[in-house]
Amino acid sequence: MLGFLYFFQIVFFNSYYKISQTNNLEQTVESIERNIKKENSEVLFNELSLDNEVCIQIISKEKLVFYSDNYKHCADKSNKVLSVITNNFMNSDKKYLKLEFINNRYNNKSLVYGKKLDNDTYVFANSSLEPMDKSISLLKGQFVYVTFIILFLSFIISYYFSRRIADPILKINSSAKKLADKSSEVKFTCETEVLELKELANTLNDTAKELSKTEELRKEFLANVSHDLKTPLTMIEAYAASARDLNYNNKKKRERDLNIIIDEAERLNMLVNDILLLSRMENNKTELKLEKINIKDEIKTILERFAIYKNDGYTFEFNETKDYIIFADRKSMERVIYNLVNNAINYTGDDKKVKINFEVNDNILRINIIDTGNGISDEDKKLVWNKYFRINKRHRRTTVGTGLGLSIVKEILEDHKFNYGIDSKINKGTCFYFECQIVDANKKKTNDSTRKIKTITKTKKGNEKRKENE
Repeated sequence: MLGFLYFFQIVFFNSYYKISQTNNLEQTVESIERNIKKENSEVLFNELSLDNEVCIQIISKEKLVFYSDNYKHCADKSNKVLSVITNNFMNSDKKYLKLEFINNRYNNKSLVYGKKLDNDTYVFANSSLEPMDKSISLLKGQFVYVTFIILFLSFIISYYFSRRIADPILKINSSAKKLADKSSEVKFTCETEVLELKELANTLNDTAKELSKTEELRKEFLANVSHDLKTPLTMIEAYAASARDLNYNNKKKRERDLNIIIDEAERLNMLVNDILLLSRMENNKTELKLEKINIKDEIKTILERFAIYKNDGYTFEFNETKDYIIFADRKSMERVIYNLVNNAINYTGDDKKVKINFEVNDNILRINIIDTGNGISDEDKKLVWNKYFRINKRHRRTTVGTGLGLSIVKEILEDHKFNYGIDSKINKGTCFYFECQIVDANKKKTNDSTRKIKTITKTKKGNEKRKENE
């Protein structure tokens, strides 16, 4: 870049100076032409010579009429080169002359401009190019010094700013290594004015916080799973051993023990199935068989599975009488409703009430599952859908699962592209809801013989493959 600037400056200055000097000579000759017939013209010509720093020659019929010798760089009258130039011009048909020649007197370059007047008079004006040569030489010298200074300052400035940028990056890198080593307390500091690095540090701090939360949730999840696996296994082992070792004469006691074994086995099976289901969903290996289902009938069927809780004082309010047909995967919707109702049971208030109702707006059905519990804070609303998370760790009933229920709900609803959310007020209760489009509000049941089932399989890349079966 510096070389280009150097070349451009020298060439530009050289060309510009020659053009400027040529214009100066032309103006001088024109002024002579206008004033050549005036009295005391020689005085005027000498003034022009001094003012414009040019030498003036006026020749008429090969006779020297005027020669200004008051400018220090004027060529010698006997200059052979200049004589040849003027003679050749006067013997030609040209009206103008413009070229460079060597000034023998001062051994430097000069520029000459000549013009033929109407009365066989020739006017020549020449000026030295020495100032240009000196200027170019000076520029060359200055350029060397300036280049050295610029390179030195560039090195100093580059080193300064590189350290200001590199040091924060090195600190961030060091903290990132600690984070990679699963250090629990990592803080990314960035004492710099570079906005991008500050934003990077802030982003990494947020990431570290989220990773810390995730790690805590993972540990809690493992503890919960271990506990929930251990408890039914222990009970199954104990009652199975009892059944093996004891001779049951009491039929009622035998049936009670066997029912406990069956219940605990089912509980264990549900836990394993939840873990496997969530794993398949997260790996995009789920398959949805979309069909028309009566959501009212599905909810009633699921509530019958919770009828046993009525013995413990729980009440379920669902008074919807109108049928609403939606397009969804039947088993997935059963899981969604079951998990949301089970969650409401776990966290409802002392009145032990769970309410389900419908809201319809522009052919969109909203299904609300409501409890009367302590409510959910705004901060926790963002986390309840995460796996491993429990809404209230201190408010636990025996039916509380692994913390996977709402995560499964979220995955299923997102696969269906259903809108969902939470409405909650502290100490007043919580409403979990999801929304789906009504397909046929007038038809109570779909005809199994004519039902169209659409299967959606999610690939690993999250793309959907569809096929239809009649």
